[in-house]
This record gives sequence, structure tokens and C-alpha cells, in this order.
Amino acid sequence: MKPAAAKRKYGKRIYLLNFVLFIIPVTYFGYRPFFRYCASIVIVDEPFEKSDAIVALAGGEPGRAWGAADLYNRRLADYVIVTRDQVKPEEADLLQRGIELVDGRGNYIRVLRGLGVPNDKIVSVEKPADDTISEIRQIRNLCLERNWRSLIIVTANYHTRRARMAARYVLGPDFKFSVTASPHGGLNSQDWWRTRGDVRTFLIEFEKLVAYTFYIGPRILARDVWKSRSDTSRSSISLASPNSYWTWSFCSTS
Repeated sequence: MKPAAAKRKYGKRIYLLNFVLFIIPVTYFGYRPFFRYCASIVIVDEPFEKSDAIVALAGGEPGRAWGAADLYNRRLADYVIVTRDQVKPEEADLLQRGIELVDGRGNYIRVLRGLGVPNDKIVSVEKPADDTISEIRQIRNLCLERNWRSLIIVTANYHTRRARMAARYVLGPDFKFSVTASPHGGLNSQDWWRTRGDVRTFLIEFEKLVAYTFYIGPRILARDVWKSRSDTSRSSISLASPNSYWTWSFCSTS
């Protein structure tokens, strides 16, 4: 083998060895920050302020009602809204047989009462919801009836980003809202990949978030663009109207 060819072969081996020695520690020490960053894809936590009502989104996890009770006890709202899940066929059959079941809403109410929320401050949406979008639509109707315009929406941390997207889609610019994660329960964002249940929760929620992004995202974008154009058109009409300041000034000086 010629010296030049041997030198090139030796250089490639050294390069490969250096790459392996570099990639091993990066992989070992870097996968944790990467997976923690992945958790932020589904988790969002917004700042909030005193509002008309607190919403504990349905889902069956008592931690959501617990988080709502914490905010109520901090006097951040005067009411807590709870909703109902859709009744499953087997549950309906058991109810017809006279077997009393405690649904997710019933558990939420028990948690809220146990943590100091008075019964007359718990407002229940009676119509069952199929998903987060229909749930927030029913919340919107309730708020319109009571003339509430600001909400703090509490849910499990892994559900926050999708809930915010649904709230933005349904509530739009007519309501002021913030979505916050309950500190009780939810996904362990620091080590979620170590637990089979958390991995399953993350993957399912990520799949739903992608579906919401493709379904809701274009509609929100189209609405925002349309609203922006409408506002621009109104501004142009306002400046050109006989009652505008500029028209009045021009006529008065002629």
C-alpha cells in the first residue's frame, strides 16, 4: 500500500474514533434534555389573573379539580365551572338498571367541596361533551348566559397546549382566558420516558395535538387574517367618512 493511501485510511479511522468518542457522551448526557424538551411540546403554562370563573376541564383526574380549588382559595375567581363527560353505553345500561354511578363530574364536585369551595359557587354544565372542543363550546354558552368574559382554564399539564388551542378556536378574541396546568398529577415532565404510563400518555396526547393542529390551525389562521383585514377596512372607512376628523378639518378650512 502506498504511503499516501495508508495515511488517508489512518486519518479516516482516527476521524471515526473521534466521532464515536464524541457521540457517546453527547448521547448519554444529552438525551435527557432532549426528552424534557419533548414534554414542552404538549405542555404550556400561562400567567393568569383574577377572572370571572375557573374551569376544571373534564378528564376524570381529581388533580384538575384540586388545581381549580387551589385557585379559588386564592380568590382568583368567584366560581368554578365543571362539565360532564359523555355517558358510555355500558354506563347508560347500568343506570337504567338502577345502579348509581359516580361520574367524573361527581368526583370533581366532591373534591371541590372537600377543599373548601362552597356548593353555590360550583357551576355545572349539564350537557355532556364529546371532546375538548365541544366542552369549551358549552362553557362559552354558559359564560354568555352569565355575562362572564374572563376565564382561568385548569387541566392536566399534558393537556394544556391542546386545550389552549381549542379555547383559542372556540372563545376567540371575545373572551380573555389563560390555560394553566394543575400542579397535582399529570405527566412527570422531568422523567416521563421512564414510566410506561407516562410514555403512553405523551404519545396519545402528541397524536391528538397533531390532529388538532391540522384541523383547528388553518381555521384560526383564516379567522385572524379575516379579522385583520376587516379591522383595516373599518379604519379606512372611518378615515374617509364625513364624520372623520380629517374630512371635517378640510371642510372647515375651505
